[in-house]
Amino acid sequence: MGFSMHKNIGIYKEEEMILLFNNKKIKDLSNNGRYIIKEIFGHVDQEQTIFCEPIEGYIKPDFVIKYKDETKYVSMKSGSSEIVHQEYVKNFCKFLLEKGISKRTIQTILLYQYGDGTLDGSGKNRMPYEKLRYLLNERIESANDELNKNKDFVLEIVKRTLFKGSNDNSIEADYIYHGDAEFGVVVSRQQIMKHCMRREWKWITALHIGPIMLRPHARYIGKKIKRPRSRERLEFYWPKFYFELDYISKRYDG
Repeated sequence: MGFSMHKNIGIYKEEEMILLFNNKKIKDLSNNGRYIIKEIFGHVDQEQTIFCEPIEGYIKPDFVIKYKDETKYVSMKSGSSEIVHQEYVKNFCKFLLEKGISKRTIQTILLYQYGDGTLDGSGKNRMPYEKLRYLLNERIESANDELNKNKDFVLEIVKRTLFKGSNDNSIEADYIYHGDAEFGVVVSRQQIMKHCMRREWKWITALHIGPIMLRPHARYIGKKIKRPRSRERLEFYWPKFYFELDYISKRYDG
């Protein structure tokens, strides 16, 4: 798949994080390791041993850190990617329908996803983003109004895209760590929720829910569709994600 290289790099960095922590006393950790433990567990006994192991499967937490009888689940992000979640667009639209979002807004999302004037991707002519954005401008404004009018719904989407995923039975992440074994920033779920509760994103004109913007994984404008299912994947991204996390980590108490 097109993102396999990034995925492999991500797995390599996750393995480095596990080696950084697992079966080590806190006093023997690197400066970054001690920073992470302090942010997650607060004041700790430097003589205590930390345990860390990966979490298999396509769920939000990438690894678990254990200190004494406390267990915390961490989702790791690295690199410059701003994508925080992906799922198939029709699955997400089903979720929106169950949450009471109007059929018109759901249709707007599908028109934006496929970009060919249809709700199922069967159109022959796929429009470039600039033209599509112009044609759907009023519909996107209306959709944004509905998707952002209820702050509790916005928080639910933030939780779904950053911490929980689309499966109700999945383990929920407690923290996001953006960086690598040498340097990074830790932000708790509570800090991000506080931020999203207090902020407004009405200035965003693109299709969005709170700080999370929506876009198709692949548009295939003017070219043959190589992977039809790629057109079905909806991406959720948070612009300048690392910088936002850095701000949140300094602005809000965990």
